[in-house]
Amino acid sequence: MKKELASQFTIFVFMPTMDENTEIKATLVERGYEVFAFADQESLVTRVQEAAPHIIVFSPDSLQSPLSEFVEQVLKENQEVHFVCTAPLAQMEALADYHDFNFAEIVTLGEFLPMRIGLAVNRLSENLYLTYLNESLLSENKKVKSEESAKDSEISQLSQLTTSLQDLSVTHHLLKYQQAGTQEDLLQTFMSSLGSVSSIYFKFLPTVNSFVATLSRGIDIESVKGAGSRLTEDEAKDIHEFLAAGRVPEALTNLMNEGLKVSQFVSQPVLVHRSIDGLFIFWSSEKLEFSQIENNFQIFQLVFQNAYLLKRADGLDIYDPITDLHNRNFYYKKLEEEIARARRIEKPVSVVKLSLDNYVEMEQSYGKNNRDMILRSVASIVKKTSRVNDFSCRTQDNEISMVLPHCSRKGGALRAERLRRIIENHSFAMNGVKITISCGVSEYPSLCMDSAELDASSGEALDYIANRGGNKVCLFKPTKSFKPDFDVPAV
Repeated sequence: MKKELASQFTIFVFMPTMDENTEIKATLVERGYEVFAFADQESLVTRVQEAAPHIIVFSPDSLQSPLSEFVEQVLKENQEVHFVCTAPLAQMEALADYHDFNFAEIVTLGEFLPMRIGLAVNRLSENLYLTYLNESLLSENKKVKSEESAKDSEISQLSQLTTSLQDLSVTHHLLKYQQAGTQEDLLQTFMSSLGSVSSIYFKFLPTVNSFVATLSRGIDIESVKGAGSRLTEDEAKDIHEFLAAGRVPEALTNLMNEGLKVSQFVSQPVLVHRSIDGLFIFWSSEKLEFSQIENNFQIFQLVFQNAYLLKRADGLDIYDPITDLHNRNFYYKKLEEEIARARRIEKPVSVVKLSLDNYVEMEQSYGKNNRDMILRSVASIVKKTSRVNDFSCRTQDNEISMVLPHCSRKGGALRAERLRRIIENHSFAMNGVKITISCGVSEYPSLCMDSAELDASSGEALDYIANRGGNKVCLFKPTKSFKPDFDVPAV
C-alpha cells in the first residue's frame, strides 16, 4: 500500500495494554496511515460518533461489554467501519460468525503481531480503495448517462415549449417578462398583469409537506408572509391529483376565510418539470371565474417552466473547473438533502467553511495563476483528508464549504482545526510562501433551524474570524432563545 493512498485511511487501535497500542500504532503510522489509539471503549465509541474511521483494529479482551454489543454500537453510528480483530486461534471459529458484520480480517495472536496486523490493514485498505474506485466509476458512468438523458429530455421540452409559445399570438404579453431576472420576478410580473385581481402565492416545501406564503398582491405581504399550512395525511398522499381537482388544503382555506375574510376564491397550482413549485389563490371584489385570467396564467406557466428548464440545464455541470470540487449548485442541493435526512434519522450534520487568508494580496503578489495553483493544492488536501461520505464544494472565489453528515459541532470544529494545522504546516510548491486558512463551523440542529441558516451561520463564523486576523477556527454561537429541532447527545 503506497503511503499517499494509506494517508487517506483513518485507523483506530484498541488493544488490552498501552504497550500493544503504542507498538501497533507505530507500525501503522510508519506505513502512512492516520492512526489514533484508545485506552477505553467509551472514548473510542465517542470518537466514532464524531468522526468514524475506516478501520478499527481491536482485541475482544479490550472490551468492557460483549463483543456483539460493541460491534452493534459502532455499526449503528457508521455502517462503513470495518474491523481487524486479533484473537487466539481457539476463538477463530466463533469470530467467523461476525464475517457479515464487517469483520474483514482476523489475526491470530503470536509472534510479529504488529507486522501481521500491518499486512492485514494493507490488504483491507487496498480492497476498500478498489471497491470505492469501482463504485465511483459505476456511479460516474450512471451519472453521465443520466445527465445525457436529462439534457436530451430538457432540450426536447424546451423545443416543445418554444413551439407552444410561437403558436400563441402573445408577443405583447411575453415582452412583460423579458426584464424578469429571477423566478420571483416572473411571479410578481404575472400578479401585476391581473389588474384588480388580488392574489397570494404559496411556495410548496416538499421536505415538510407544507405551503408557505411568499408573495401577495392586493394585501400587505407582511401580514401573510410566512403564513401557511402543513398538509394533512390524506392531502399529502397525492398532492398533484388533489390540486389538479381544484381543491385547496384545509388550513389554507381556513387562512383565507378566517384570517383574510375572503370566502370566494379560485386556486391554481404552478408546475415545473412534473413537480409542484407552489399554489396561487386569486380573488376579487366581484365574482371571479378562473376563465377570466386563464390565458394570462397559461402564458405565465409556459414562461415559468421555460425559465426553470434553462436554469436546470445550466446547473447540470456540478464541478468547479479550478479546484475540481463540486460547485455552488451541487452544494445547495446536497445541503438540503442532508438536512432532510438529518431530520428523518435525528443525526447532526455540520458545515465547515474555509477561506485562504490574505487572498487578495496573494493574487497581487504572485499573480492569478499562482493563486489558483495554491487554491488547487488546498482543495486537494481537503479531498484527501475527507471521509468517504463528506462533500467538499467551492461556493465562492475564496470559499470552500464542506458538508459533514453525521458530524456534531464538536466533530466539525475538530475537523476544521486539524485541516487548518495541516495546511499551515504544508510545504507548497512556491518556496517561502506560508498559507493559512480561516474556518467557520456550524451544525444542525444544535445551532440553526434549516439548510439556509446552516449555510448562513457557518458563513458568519468564517467572516467573523477572517476579519480578526484569520488562521483560526470559529464555531457559530446561536441566540440564548434558540431551540433545536432535536437534541444531539453531548460528547
